[in-house]
Amino acid sequence: MKNLNVNKNQVWIRIFRRASFLLFLIPFLLISCTEKQENLTPFFPDTIDGVTSVIFNNHSMEDHFSGNWGPPVIGVDKKFSRELKEGEVRLLFNALRPERYILNVNILSSGDPLAVGLNGKEYILTGNNKFFGKENINKGENKITFPFAPGIKFRNADVFPSRITRIKNFKDLIRDPDILFLPGFIRYYINPFEGEELILSLDLNGNKSTTLKIDIITGEERNTFSKRADNLKRFRISLKKGVFQEVRITPSEINTGYIKIDESCLVSGKPELKKGNDNIPGSMKGKNLLFVLLDAARNDHMGYNGHLRETTPNIDSFSKESFIFTNCYSQASFTLASTGTLITGLPPDFHGVISKHYSSLNMKSITLAKLFGIRGYFTGSITGNPNYGKAFNYDIGFADFIELFEDHPVVDAGQFIAPFTKMIEKTKNIPFFIYLHIREPHDPFIMPPPFLGKFQNKFKKNGKELKKFGKAFGQSYIDEGPETELLKKIYDENLAYGDMIFGKIVSILKKKGLFEDTLVVFLSDHGEAIGENGNIGHGHVLYQPGIRIPIVMKIPGMKGIKNDQQVITSDLVRTITEMFDLPFPYEKSSSGVNLFRNLPGRRLFARSINVFNYPGYMVQQYPYKLITHFPFSEKRTFLFDLEKDPGEQNTINDPIVQDTLLFYLFNHLKRAENEKFDILKPNLRKSDIDSLKSLGYL
Repeated sequence: MKNLNVNKNQVWIRIFRRASFLLFLIPFLLISCTEKQENLTPFFPDTIDGVTSVIFNNHSMEDHFSGNWGPPVIGVDKKFSRELKEGEVRLLFNALRPERYILNVNILSSGDPLAVGLNGKEYILTGNNKFFGKENINKGENKITFPFAPGIKFRNADVFPSRITRIKNFKDLIRDPDILFLPGFIRYYINPFEGEELILSLDLNGNKSTTLKIDIITGEERNTFSKRADNLKRFRISLKKGVFQEVRITPSEINTGYIKIDESCLVSGKPELKKGNDNIPGSMKGKNLLFVLLDAARNDHMGYNGHLRETTPNIDSFSKESFIFTNCYSQASFTLASTGTLITGLPPDFHGVISKHYSSLNMKSITLAKLFGIRGYFTGSITGNPNYGKAFNYDIGFADFIELFEDHPVVDAGQFIAPFTKMIEKTKNIPFFIYLHIREPHDPFIMPPPFLGKFQNKFKKNGKELKKFGKAFGQSYIDEGPETELLKKIYDENLAYGDMIFGKIVSILKKKGLFEDTLVVFLSDHGEAIGENGNIGHGHVLYQPGIRIPIVMKIPGMKGIKNDQQVITSDLVRTITEMFDLPFPYEKSSSGVNLFRNLPGRRLFARSINVFNYPGYMVQQYPYKLITHFPFSEKRTFLFDLEKDPGEQNTINDPIVQDTLLFYLFNHLKRAENEKFDILKPNLRKSDIDSLKSLGYL
């Protein structure tokens, strides 16, 4: 009996221990469940408190600059500055009320004192500081003007009410974007998707709690309510669904000092796999992956999309057994940035490869090739465009990276066949990831007969006249007319040549018995404008022809369908990593989602190439699309309704929509600034420079 009692006691002890362990785990299980069900995305508010602090090393504060500023330029000391250019230069700031203000600027100059203006009155800037009397401060927007002075460089600038100086460590606080000085309020602009809410956490700076006044403003309607916020404790704000709105959050009990935004996020449900696709994750383990990219291939010039000319018979045949994504966007309108996204899943402003003059992929980056290599795959790439090349560290993770332009500045698509055949033989029956970057249909046009002359009669052979005519793609702007119609025909001939090579690549896979075990992706890196909206080419073009791309996927064992959901390049990377069961290191930074998951809606961003060292951006929340070119101004910002105006012919005036899309853009840039890698300079060799010149990039 004694032994039985001992055993009973031991059983109860074990039960108690297990119950205690389960009780201990419950909070973590709940957190884990919450993380699986909800997606948190940083969403930075504007702090409206009369304090403006601008730094010059990025474009996330571009809306504070107007006039003829120079772009951010990095010096030998690796610090950024901006120069004053000839003409009026303005710094914009907002004041909550007329009161005494201080301007503090960091200027690199040993010249005479500057005469700066404020709302029409002149002040002499002695040293780096200037006090402005309240009689010259307007409630709302104010403008500080600087005269042109050769050689003067600005590092940063702070404008703030003089009362702020009474706060301890105010110099550090005014440069912290998460600080809200009081009185003041937090502001967002948003059109929420189904299930989206705001999540905030506030550091109340010694106060246990406060009451917040919350205003949700939609047009002329204002909905006001109160919410209690505890120090450093998350709270949610429900939003009006499907409506563009301004959200203001005002502390109503604390009127002096400051508070800190501890956390600010958009919360939404995590995308779930579509019905019938439960087997997608891990389904391609051990299979091969092949990317075949035709540079500058337009989505609407594909035969399977209804293009009238017979441009893509091989791709059309391939598409019959594939998934066709008909509504795809590149995240950049130029190769250098878009291919960085294709191999990392990061938006261009996050991976940082945005200019051939000063940026290349950080060596710490985790590329698709590196992920596959770790799993024992053979990894290889062949490229005909130096913008996707070793100079920018795009060979990270590839065991074999062939640059065809080393021997030929202008690469012919036909040159891919022999090295691809050899590369396949190198795999030696182990699974592979291979990426082919074919130049065609990108100019120059050197396609052989019968492709040259297939759709037009003016040019029947390659020569100086055709080369000269093709240089139109370097002009950037052109009037639509007979000349653009001829350019479209020649472009289509070059596309047809690229299509033929695509067909040969697929045939090689089939002959070697690899096609059925290979996930094959056909795509482009960006589009090409040929007269639409007065544009020609791609790098600077953020209209639909410049950023819409084809994506077609043949997935082993799956029957393909057409899909018209909005797709971005990063989605492809997220889909591949899930299907091949690869860890994806950039889940919090990437805007990509598995193509087989449901999404309530998308906010799309694309970047153009730098023009005079300034980029342009596209922001879209369908049906509305905004294009803006920095330096930022209303005259360089265009808003379209794609549902009513798919050709983007007529700009519309809708302030709340424009403010919201711009708010999304500056949020995107703030996130990028917080998360991107350090900038590395590229290593451009003679072969890179010669090829870039032949393609019209230098």
